[in-house]
Amino acid sequence: MPSRTVRDNAHAPFNKDACDGKRSRFADMRGDTTSGYCQRLTSCTAPVSYTHLLTIGTGIGGGAIVAGDVVHGMSHPEMGHIRIPHDTAADPFPGSCPYHRDCLEGLASGPSIEARWGIRAEELPVDHPAWALEARYLALAVVNFVCTLSSARVILGGGVMKQANLFPRIRSEAERLTNGYITLPEIVPPELGDRAGVCGALVLAERAAGHGR
Repeated sequence: MPSRTVRDNAHAPFNKDACDGKRSRFADMRGDTTSGYCQRLTSCTAPVSYTHLLTIGTGIGGGAIVAGDVVHGMSHPEMGHIRIPHDTAADPFPGSCPYHRDCLEGLASGPSIEARWGIRAEELPVDHPAWALEARYLALAVVNFVCTLSSARVILGGGVMKQANLFPRIRSEAERLTNGYITLPEIVPPELGDRAGVCGALVLAERAAGHGR
């Protein structure tokens, strides 16, 4: 539903990050930074001040909190459409993004995995070569965003990340890519799981009504 429809008919404060489907990862992020892992982060004085989240599923979306605030600019961030190195000799798949072909989403989303290997991600065995390639692409994205945002924590969610063996693979590849130049933050799933978006939407609604912190 368009956010203006909610605004015009609800007769109550609203937050477009909770209403707009393309901004829904902000709700995921608010949920986990308010009630999940980031509340217990002790490596900085403001636990939720610097974090970013990527959701890897039917597409790839992302959001960031910097100095305690959700990052906005001329629009919401399009973290899924960054360009990453694509070795076409090792991975001849051209990519599935209708706009950029081999951007991050075009190479690493759930539909991209299925188009490349001819099988849905959730049906691939743990030892399938798809996971090493997926970890490579996601590690490239994580390193780019950590270097840009200086994140204190990285949260990776979405259906593809339910393959738990991806987390150590991504960590290992990210360490190889950074080569000791920076200390990587923790890379974790959303502690609230599939409830992160709902909990975050409630937090955003509470703040829109003027009752949040």
